[in-house]
Amino acid sequence: MMYDAIIIGAGIGGLTVAALLARDGYRVAVLEGHIEPGGCASSYRRKRPDGTSYVFDVGATLFGGFQPGGAHDWVARRLSLRFPVVPLEPAMQVWLPDRVVTRYGDPEAWRAERMRAFPAQSAAAERFWQNQEQIADSVWRFAARHPPMPPETMGDFLNVVPTIRPEMIGLLAHLERTVGHELRRYRISDPALHAFINAQLLISAQVPADECAWLFGSVALDLARQGVFYAEGGAWSIARTLADAFIRDGGDLRYRTWVEQILVEGGRAVGVRLANGEELRSHLIISGQTVPDVARLLGASAPRHLLRVVRTLPEAWGAFTLYVGVADTGIPTGLPAHHQILLDYDLPMGEGNTAFISLHPAHDTSRAPAGQCAITISTHTRVVPWWAARAAGRAAYQERKARWAEVLLDAAERVLPGLRSHIRYQQEGTPVSFARYTRRAEGMVGGLGQRPAQSGFRSLGARAAGVPGLWLVGDSTFPGQSSAAVTQSAIRLYTILRRG
Repeated sequence: MMYDAIIIGAGIGGLTVAALLARDGYRVAVLEGHIEPGGCASSYRRKRPDGTSYVFDVGATLFGGFQPGGAHDWVARRLSLRFPVVPLEPAMQVWLPDRVVTRYGDPEAWRAERMRAFPAQSAAAERFWQNQEQIADSVWRFAARHPPMPPETMGDFLNVVPTIRPEMIGLLAHLERTVGHELRRYRISDPALHAFINAQLLISAQVPADECAWLFGSVALDLARQGVFYAEGGAWSIARTLADAFIRDGGDLRYRTWVEQILVEGGRAVGVRLANGEELRSHLIISGQTVPDVARLLGASAPRHLLRVVRTLPEAWGAFTLYVGVADTGIPTGLPAHHQILLDYDLPMGEGNTAFISLHPAHDTSRAPAGQCAITISTHTRVVPWWAARAAGRAAYQERKARWAEVLLDAAERVLPGLRSHIRYQQEGTPVSFARYTRRAEGMVGGLGQRPAQSGFRSLGARAAGVPGLWLVGDSTFPGQSSAAVTQSAIRLYTILRRG
């Protein structure tokens, strides 16, 4: 069967570009191996023997980009739809070893809170934060003009030029700088503030301050100020809304459909072969997979350049995730929906020393049985040890899961004292689990760490596969991870395709 476009994967990025193309009259097919849309930004239902069920978000996460002018808002207006989201204030609480920091979206409340929480160098820190917000505002304004970033062709360069304003010239000096450079420039040595910033960057940029590109980091530290949102009914409601719009406009969405190979003829992508042997054809193939997965799907047709990119990519994080159903009596009244925890200042981030908790607001009764709450708790983790444990046998793998579950419960009890006694259901997810359900390479999640060498103008672009007719969208490409970022990548690709 011939389509105008075939999209591999119904993640947020793939669904967004699919819905935008379908709205313009393209004949589009989206091929998704799972039974629900959304990819890593989705949810799943766990039914219990008594007929009740929980809806868990796949990852403990928060959503941005729905504020006026945000990426999701742009898509909603373009597709004439409404995402079922509500704003959250505060955005989250960060639990450091010796203090709790509430991350407000309101600028004045956040200014007062950071001065209260980090008094040691408040004057220098305030200069840092004000500069961060100023830089972020410039970057947000640039992004809102949808520049073809990173520019990959002469046409891209020509189309970038109209999006540049005089304020952007001043940002050129920051291209090689990291957040760590800025902290040193303001002579900020307070270890608690450093830890707070590192923890925030871990969940939004995947790397600490000394490695994080400053321009991306300024935006990553700005997410709460732009607005954080809760998706009613769970994370999958965002993807379902996009899927409904796609189908409304004539799109063909196929679930339980795994793509086994991207077909290349005469050096050009011309279609896909499915796991059942069926072949679908199109002059436009768009993959929402990671770059290593795209190389795998190309097989012998993968260009040397793409294989070299895959070999040189820094290791990405995986996640160990705990899904628990908890009695409401174990949740303090008025607790915010999101919490980040750092247990020890002297230990590296991730691997159980940091954890992120997401729980749904009490008004959303669709997520758990009456009197309970569905909670997702996660920590960044290296993927290799999990695969080694699985290779060592079921007993070793199960023992590692049980041990890590206890580590995360210990961390969560800082926020939810006595949590264990209120648990009514518990399930664990590992990088092995993510690989099984998403087929992402080794179960890695969250995209590439935003170092200067992988960020901004040096990001991977939509043409990074190096095969004519094959385009990339998602967290491997500019601007990076998060639903708002992959939506921005989809808008960028849609804009390029419309220009022809």
